Amino acid sequence: PQVEEPVVEEVPVPVVEPEPEPTPVEEPQEPWVVRGELFHTYIMVEQGDKVVLIDKHAAHERVNFDRLKAQDYRPMVQELLIPITITPGPQERQVLLDGQEVLEGFGFQLEEFGAGSIAVRAVPDYLKTGDVEPTLLELAKKLRLTGWADPGAARDEVMHTMACKAAIKGGWVSDPAELRVLVDRVQSGEIKYCPHGRPVAVKLTKYELEKMFKRA
Repeated sequence: PQVEEPVVEEVPVPVVEPEPEPTPVEEPQEPWVVRGELFHTYIMVEQGDKVVLIDKHAAHERVNFDRLKAQDYRPMVQELLIPITITPGPQERQVLLDGQEVLEGFGFQLEEFGAGSIAVRAVPDYLKTGDVEPTLLELAKKLRLTGWADPGAARDEVMHTMACKAAIKGGWVSDPAELRVLVDRVQSGEIKYCPHGRPVAVKLTKYELEKMFKRA
């Protein structure tokens, strides 16, 4: 006779939920206050027991570079009622004309003007009129040997040149509100280095100052 095997009921295995990882607690940032500028070049910030010196040109250059490099960057174009005429050397002129399509993506509109000149009919709105010619001539000089053969490297050169030329300069008298925006970007850790890799800020503690004055 056949013997029926007993039916074994399956017991569901309880699902063990993984313990959630603890959320890191961010330490509150010490309050800071802008105390002014040194030589109209370095922003002086007091924060706790230290002073932070920020190179305003380097910080602003980084802000410009990051904006130009963003994927959704769309320049605000300012059409000129009277075109700016520039007369670069033959090689520099050809470099600019060869790169018209790329330069249009950054807000420039160029065309041949005759007699070796180029007419600039539109520029990005953040670039001052007086900086248009120096920016294009410097860019053409940098790309004279390599040209646009490496599009990625050429675009980086455009961004570096424009970011530098559009940045506030050392020695300029700056609006306090503009300085505070830069300080906020640096103090938040968003900006640490300029596009060339140089630090935008240095710190000096109260103790280090006191050692200089033989107080510690």
